[in-house]
Amino acid sequence: MSKREAAAHLQAQIERNQVIADRIRAIDPTLRQGLDELQHWQRARLDATYSDLRDDPRYRPACEFFLDELYGGRDVHERDQQLGRVVPVMRRFLPAHLLKAVGDAVRLQAVSLEFDLAIAELLAARPTLEQPDYAWAYRQHAAWDERADQLGLIRQLGELLDETVKRPMVHRLIRLMHGPAVMAGFGALQGFLQRGLDAFAHMGPADHFLDTIESREREALEAMHGGADWPFERWIGTGPAG
Repeated sequence: MSKREAAAHLQAQIERNQVIADRIRAIDPTLRQGLDELQHWQRARLDATYSDLRDDPRYRPACEFFLDELYGGRDVHERDQQLGRVVPVMRRFLPAHLLKAVGDAVRLQAVSLEFDLAIAELLAARPTLEQPDYAWAYRQHAAWDERADQLGLIRQLGELLDETVKRPMVHRLIRLMHGPAVMAGFGALQGFLQRGLDAFAHMGPADHFLDTIESREREALEAMHGGADWPFERWIGTGPAG
């Protein structure tokens, strides 16, 4: 992908995030509360499912960055506002592969938020939020191919970050941008990039981390597709409590 194409990809994903952010801001308070509860439940589910990785100092920073910040539905509106302002600057200073990585990260965030809102709308009719409710909503939504694509995007983004940290000049450039970025008003964006690269540099080879996430999430997805009410039981029993 050329630098021009990578910048266009990033811009398109920023706009996609802005659309979903506007939708979320416009929903009624009851649905917004349901969305917040769903995202809280999902973060608890991810924390429990990958407790073995989180408990390993090697993988903990990558868990915090990848699972919490990208896949777990965290609100990053401030960072996205900054992204929209500085794409021209990023196009000048960042290599094409890192521009694409940022674009893929923003895309993963958008995809996750879109799914969360759809699932929250379905769960509004349910009095509880436990694994059977979550699996029921997945089956009602029936976006199996799109969910599989989401998991493929996680793998692709992780491999891009893993490749980037093998280029020390790029990693050093992001670190050196900290002071100027804060002064220029896009410190949240710079911090996002640095946390991601620092986490993957700290972890070293990412194969085990990415393999674990992909295999467990695909297994749970296939279980829900097949009608299972407790798709995460193998890792977290009947939790997390709603």
